[in-house]
Amino acid sequence: MSRILLLVDRHQQLNLPIAHLNTDHEVIVLDRALDPNFGFPVPQIAFDLCILDEANFDRIGPLVESLKAAADPIFLPFLLVTKSQTPALFEQPFSQQAKQLERRIDDLIVSPAEPAQLQLRIENLLARRRQSLEIHRLEELIKEQTFTESLLKDSLQTANENLQREIAKRAEVETALRENSYLDLLMNAMPDIVCFKDGEGRWQEANQAILEVFELEKIDYRGLKDFQLGALSSFYREALQACEVSDREAWAKGKLSRGEEMIPRSDGTVKIYDVIKVPVFHPDGRRKSIVILGRDITEYKQTRDELVRLASIVESSDDGIVGKTLTGTIQSWNTGAEKIYGYCAAEIKGKSIEILAIPERPKEMPQILENIRAGATIDHYETVHLRKDGQQIDVSLTISPIKDATGAVTGVSTISRDISDSKRVEKAFEQLRHQTEMILFSAGEGICGLNKEGKVTFVNPAAVRMAGCESKQLIDRPLYESLHRAQEECSRAIEQLSPATDINSGSELVPHCAAPQAGQRLPSRVNSQILATLEDGEARRVTDEIFWRRDGSSFPVEYVVAPMREGGEIIGAVVTFKDITERLAVERMKDEFISVVSHELRTPMTSIHGALGLLNSGLLDAYPQKAKRMLEIAVSNTDRLVRLVNDILDLERMESSYSTAIKQTCNVAELMLQAADEMQGMAQQAGVTLSVKPVGAQLQAVRDQLIQALTNLLSNAIKFSPSGATVWLSAELTHNPDLAEKAAHKSVSSPSLLSPEPAAAPPHLPVPSSWYIVIAVKDQGRGIPPDKLEMVFERFQQVDASDSRQKGGTGLGLAICRSIVQQHGGRMWVESVLGEGSTFFLSLPLLREGLATES
Repeated sequence: MSRILLLVDRHQQLNLPIAHLNTDHEVIVLDRALDPNFGFPVPQIAFDLCILDEANFDRIGPLVESLKAAADPIFLPFLLVTKSQTPALFEQPFSQQAKQLERRIDDLIVSPAEPAQLQLRIENLLARRRQSLEIHRLEELIKEQTFTESLLKDSLQTANENLQREIAKRAEVETALRENSYLDLLMNAMPDIVCFKDGEGRWQEANQAILEVFELEKIDYRGLKDFQLGALSSFYREALQACEVSDREAWAKGKLSRGEEMIPRSDGTVKIYDVIKVPVFHPDGRRKSIVILGRDITEYKQTRDELVRLASIVESSDDGIVGKTLTGTIQSWNTGAEKIYGYCAAEIKGKSIEILAIPERPKEMPQILENIRAGATIDHYETVHLRKDGQQIDVSLTISPIKDATGAVTGVSTISRDISDSKRVEKAFEQLRHQTEMILFSAGEGICGLNKEGKVTFVNPAAVRMAGCESKQLIDRPLYESLHRAQEECSRAIEQLSPATDINSGSELVPHCAAPQAGQRLPSRVNSQILATLEDGEARRVTDEIFWRRDGSSFPVEYVVAPMREGGEIIGAVVTFKDITERLAVERMKDEFISVVSHELRTPMTSIHGALGLLNSGLLDAYPQKAKRMLEIAVSNTDRLVRLVNDILDLERMESSYSTAIKQTCNVAELMLQAADEMQGMAQQAGVTLSVKPVGAQLQAVRDQLIQALTNLLSNAIKFSPSGATVWLSAELTHNPDLAEKAAHKSVSSPSLLSPEPAAAPPHLPVPSSWYIVIAVKDQGRGIPPDKLEMVFERFQQVDASDSRQKGGTGLGLAICRSIVQQHGGRMWVESVLGEGSTFFLSLPLLREGLATES
């Protein structure tokens, strides 16, 4: 039993598991070690190991050095207990003590220490002491032998006659040493390898352990060198030669040397030995012998390497790996945990794992620890933890118990992975899915999803609305039984179908049925581009086809069908379609417009061509008056043609560029007066009187366009009024919330002077007040029949077709006026009495600002 001297203050003793040492060793504790006046009776106490803390080491450092010097060459170990891996003795201003630390302290341990760690450190130091004692004993024995040999030599020098007797006596001594049963038993009982060689490297004595290593049990090794033994055992030749090389290095150093040697075994294993070699010299410096001691550290090296490998894996892992006690106290903390939570190992070790819990989940950690103590394992548990900076993060935990060799749970291991990014991605995907769903549900086009059999798997609300039924009446039914019927029915419903076009190549695709996939064939009852896409995987666009509603009615559609693929296989298709009823109506209107424009352009062109043709033929050279008349006809029709082109361009330009025009706050009175001033010359030429009654009010408008509308109306009123008549331009403010609804139904003549149409401002206009300005242009012309009150606002429409020739109009002026008014959020209508005249009204919304009085 070894004696251990403990020079540690009481506070440090609490962190050292001394109780575990009392069972194997005798522990001597000096109770008054904390008293600064207390003298250390260390030299009077016999001990094999001294454990002291930094404070006591600072006080008895020189004493430690003197004790070690006195014990030399016997190893007297001192174990330093420190609070960190780098004790204060290594830091400034203790640089000089740090230089002497290696001569005083043999090992150190960080407090608090684990029992197993403390036991390992103590046993290693005691083993070294025992080994040094044994070496010292052997060296003393060798010295004794040397002394004996010296005496023999002296005797030989003084008495030749006793030479033979002394030689015999020496032989007897050597024989006695070899036959010393105690030494043999001691050497053979040691697990370490022991070998004695003479100064020439010849083996003298070897224990059973080294004989087994080199498999020399049956060989008489004494007197043989390493290379000679290698010749007898060829497998170990290289290992023995390596031993011989290390022997020479030890002789060259001339003192104890230590190193590791690897010895391959014939069974395929490799043994690693911690070898100490002690060379012994004669007084005159000649080699005498060498002592070889070696300990098998194979398992120790393997365990250490495995621990280093595991520690490297733990430290390099991006996951947080945390070791805890069963009560939740953190004992280990890797770099990954530091990155995830923001705490370094020094500031988190020794604290409770509950420091990471969020306040909303106070019972989560205790419940987890309770489950682990019961032997349970928790995999991929997702929760929320708290970082050092207060940020909450999403983590996935794998928690398992740590068990000892007996299977008892001794701690808790937690692997923590930060899944905040994946959670954000998951949330983003969910938002994307929701947005996609919202897009599908808010899309104005009908969208249907089909499986590979052509059955509907998804429809959006637009498709349901167009089909005139509920979604459940379409889901899981073939599309050709609901919306997309047989080609024969479509042909009867629409006169001509456009050929399907391949989106990718633009080539026409003839409806066909390709070879079936996976042994199945789609129904052949429908000759459909949709089913053809399901067969061959080609995307198609069909520009005019018929779909059917639930009630049996049909509507023209344009659709695109695109295949859905998964792993290279067609799993379905998506059909996107839209009702083109309005588009076809617009196209018809466009055709009609082109026809009318062509007619209106052709008529003056024909007159111009005829008049110029007559002039060019020379037939009218003798009739200058008729020739002049032909030129007048050509000029008049040219003017008409120019007006027609200008009006068409004005109309199209206003409809396409109003949103980009510069709008400003305008005074209605100023607009009315400016329009009247511009038309005053035309009125005087026609003998018509203009009467203006302006009203001051503010509105947001494109100034030039409103003046154009007013001048068009005044121009018409002047043209259709007889000489001596009066044309009135007036305005009136109104504040009637029902005006819009009433004006929407206005049609025939009415005794009311001010009857505006509804004023719904376009979205690009500022929000108007509930006040409106109603501008009226009244003439004393022939009037408009009731059945033509709305027709006059259409393009190329006039009450009398001869007006185009007589009055010089194009039939587009009123259409331009109404377009301008509607773009300003207003309405335009006419009231008329045949034979008395007509009144054209403009209703425009005013701004919220104050309203002026009549000018």
